[in-house]
Amino acid sequence: MDVKSIEIYFPDVKVINSFKESGQKFVFLIDHPKYEITILKIVKEKDERTVREIEIATKYNIRNTPKIFEFDIVKIDGKEYMYIIEEYIEGNTLSDEIKTKSFPLYKSLDLLESLLETAIELEKSKIVHRDIKPDNIICSNSGKYYLIDFGIARMLNATSLTFTKAVIGPHTPGYGAPELFQYSKSEIDIRADLFSIGVVVYESIFKKHPFITGNELDINEIWFKTATVVPQSLYIPGDMDKKLIGFLQTLMQKHISRRPPTAKRALEWFSIIKDTVEINN
Repeated sequence: MDVKSIEIYFPDVKVINSFKESGQKFVFLIDHPKYEITILKIVKEKDERTVREIEIATKYNIRNTPKIFEFDIVKIDGKEYMYIIEEYIEGNTLSDEIKTKSFPLYKSLDLLESLLETAIELEKSKIVHRDIKPDNIICSNSGKYYLIDFGIARMLNATSLTFTKAVIGPHTPGYGAPELFQYSKSEIDIRADLFSIGVVVYESIFKKHPFITGNELDINEIWFKTATVVPQSLYIPGDMDKKLIGFLQTLMQKHISRRPPTAKRALEWFSIIKDTVEINN
């Protein structure tokens, strides 16, 4: 899918930029006559996960997630595609931020608070994102953090889209909680996302992953380390009583029962801990 095709089939929009093809999607930055600067996604195949992602974005209006303005079917060169016009968040992925720039502690604390606030809303809506990782978090130029890509989210009140007898559930290795890749289906709830949030924030603070080094031989070794390696209790400047690192380790507990029972309770604990951390910008 190239810029020329977009300009032919969407004559009212101006293509500003095209992004690298991602999975089943072509993605463009456009200037729309109604929505102005937005993202246009062209989905190669309309499937149930795409429909579910749209439903989550349009029905629940979850805090700190991009809005979907419009979606429909479009026929391009005789083939049907689904198109989605989505809010554009100007900024970088967290992955880019922690690799190329200084990401001070106060930003990690803001990130943790933002993700926990989003997790509370997901929990209320009975949604588990299942793919919280640095590539799926946008650090906006305005200073806010946005969680994107609900493509493998699970809606606990809806029929599961994963084969019931599947051995391994949808997730990103290294960020997915053990119950996701071991696919303990009955145990999956917001606590799986709390695990991922712990991994992400730990990585943003220390610029290293809590379980994996990047030298693992295969995905089985990543799963093994995620299920067995205890994150190092590294020193965080200003965390004099080690309450913050202790909280992150609690989020990353292997057994779901040892994590905070709810996202709301996790945020309550963090709010107390945050006030004890001395921040030097």
